[in-house]
Amino acid sequence: MRNRTIKKQFWLNEYEDKLLKEKSKKAGLSEAEFIRSFIKGYKLKEKPDENFYYVLKDLRGIAINVNQLARQANRYQYVDSNKFFSIADKITDFIINVFNAC
Repeated sequence: MRNRTIKKQFWLNEYEDKLLKEKSKKAGLSEAEFIRSFIKGYKLKEKPDENFYYVLKDLRGIAINVNQLARQANRYQYVDSNKFFSIADKITDFIINVFNAC
């Protein structure tokens, strides 16, 4: 069964239609969901570009490696220097890439 049972119909001019299409696309929402979000009082932001998701994926990978290293250090009271410097290099490269992207 349909969750929304009330239909609203309204008219837009060409400029308003263009703005609605552009802004809803940037937010990653359908036009209807975009309008409903405004009615609910949400402050909408643009959807991040693909580079954001690439950086986020790299950051998650680094976090997993750091967590593995921390668990090993905690369990054995020992840190493998090769793994440590490998992860440190990844973190340094990540930071440099993020600053270059800004």
